[in-house]
Amino acid sequence: MVTRSDHKGVLACGLSQGARLAGLQPGMRLSEARSIVPDLVNINEDPALYARYQAKLIKHLDRYSPWIAPDRVLMRDNLAGEDGFWLEMTGGSHLFGGEETLIRQVQRDLTKLGFSCKAGMADSAGAAWACARFHAGDGILSLPAHHDAARSFPIEGLRLSPDILATLHRLGIRHLHDVADLPRATLTTRLGPDVLQRLDQFYGRLPEHLNFHLPDQPWLIRQQYGEPLGDAANLEAAVTQMIAQLCTQLQRENKGLRRIILRCVRVDGHAHTVQITTSTACQSAPHIDRLLAEKMPGVDTGFGIEEVIIYAPWVEHVAFRQISLDATSTQQGNATALAELFDRIGHHLGPRDQLFRPGHHASHLPEKAAIGQPVGAAPSPARLPDIDLPKRPIRLIDPPEPVQILRRATNGAPAALRWRRMDLEITTITGPERICPEWWDHLDQTGFALHALTRDYFRIHDHTGRWLWLCRTLGRSQTDPEPDMSFAPSFKTGFAPPHRRYRAR
Repeated sequence: MVTRSDHKGVLACGLSQGARLAGLQPGMRLSEARSIVPDLVNINEDPALYARYQAKLIKHLDRYSPWIAPDRVLMRDNLAGEDGFWLEMTGGSHLFGGEETLIRQVQRDLTKLGFSCKAGMADSAGAAWACARFHAGDGILSLPAHHDAARSFPIEGLRLSPDILATLHRLGIRHLHDVADLPRATLTTRLGPDVLQRLDQFYGRLPEHLNFHLPDQPWLIRQQYGEPLGDAANLEAAVTQMIAQLCTQLQRENKGLRRIILRCVRVDGHAHTVQITTSTACQSAPHIDRLLAEKMPGVDTGFGIEEVIIYAPWVEHVAFRQISLDATSTQQGNATALAELFDRIGHHLGPRDQLFRPGHHASHLPEKAAIGQPVGAAPSPARLPDIDLPKRPIRLIDPPEPVQILRRATNGAPAALRWRRMDLEITTITGPERICPEWWDHLDQTGFALHALTRDYFRIHDHTGRWLWLCRTLGRSQTDPEPDMSFAPSFKTGFAPPHRRYRAR
């Protein structure tokens, strides 16, 4: 159960299916709920998490309609753990095979995302809201053709406040036809203007202004064409013009884009999306056109492109560039040209092989000490100054590869080992260097039970002249095979458990 605290106390604002079956109701006090289910587990409401899930749903529903309005009243006052969205689908349902096919597709897609969904479609926003919750048919309500079905809806379909609903129930008004047949003047005098307003919005006699969701950033250009673009040349010309317009707006605000999304919507409803990312904030239209031109051949115009959308979701401020006659301007020009070169190279390598430069991370674990940072970011030293660290290898094998001990010296130290099917004779071995795990990443451990994550490292020199880093883990899981190696008790580490695993680094 999810709980919310207000002036009335701690109330239930979200219930699982098991809690509902146990008899709990939305809006119930936590003390009353615990009297019914003593071992009830309650979680405090997290508005930030709620907003993230809402943004995820809005981003997903954008494929059906660009006009999406969240039900803000339901989000604020609802205690049943529900939320709702309005989608403006006027003239767009045929792109998905009709209204019934569209409703089934929305329900199927949201179910795959892990959400339960009730969908309805009607001529007005209020009727669609009630249809999604109370219509027993296919979820489509057309007025006045389905006037009789609408009159049988419960009075809760008018989205009235709980106080007004309680008053209507005391008066015996429980369905929509009960209130629709009453004199309008009497309703306004006894219950106020809200009942008539919601009733007229339900039947479409009054307009309802929805607060449609718009991107937080204004860097979006949408162009619709009455005559679809049928070839790639016209599409490229249209995209070039829109990119120039977007870059002009960015330059006026002294901003530069880091990511741009191009979406081309065909007349059959299919949308092709192209996305590029730059290493630095860019406001150069020719450079963006060059990056997009390399991916434009993959756009299939089909029967024609009827809508083109340019959107920059990632925009940053651009540092002021002072124009002077000294060498500073030349250096700034070189930096810009170098950033554009990085963009072109990374564009060809693909998203999984982006360029990066090595950087140092403050960690004593070898696998976390070196990181890859973007080439456009401010460079950090490969090694922190004034810190004397033990010798580290220039190459770290990840994941570590197992080795097999073939022979030991008299003190128990390995004298020969097999690695990658090669027999190596050890001439020199130094160590160990004991590395413990980072305790702040294992705060859930009882006590300091990190013995199984502690490692010892040795530097060995073989007969071919190579230096290798040998890792010994101090713990072994039950699923690991029994190794055929061990340290004698006389080994100089002073800690000689019977079985240890070695890895070559």
